[in-house]
Amino acid sequence: MSPTAFIDANVPIYAAGRAHPMKEPCIQVLLLAAEHPQAFVTNAEVLQELLHRYLALRLWPQGREVFRWFSELMQERVEAVQAEDVQRAAGLADVHQELGGRDLLHAAVMQRLGVRHVISADTSFDRLPEVERLDPAQVANWRRSVLT
Repeated sequence: MSPTAFIDANVPIYAAGRAHPMKEPCIQVLLLAAEHPQAFVTNAEVLQELLHRYLALRLWPQGREVFRWFSELMQERVEAVQAEDVQRAAGLADVHQELGGRDLLHAAVMQRLGVRHVISADTSFDRLPEVERLDPAQVANWRRSVLT
């Protein structure tokens, strides 16, 4: 089975963070990824986002644990970013200049892999017609479709 859903950086961030309405749903997403690893993928840029966020906030001791845990969870499912992905992201930027570069890069990697679903709390993905965002808060509603 090839992966059907890409996990964005905000999922492990919310799962490991303080009390928040997204905390429990994001934990559920990661538990689902642990139970059904073949259905999920992420990329190296997501790991870079974790590094950047926790270093910028001067929370690296906590961030190191989040980084380690998520890296281990996604072991062998962390996709490298390739030159063609960067070029594809630049092409997407021509049409979607309102989106951030990281989101465009994630979308480009997803396109290369044939993955249409991104699990993210980031509603920016809703602007990309080539991507269907799955809201972690709605995991019960989309769970089955990702696993089949």
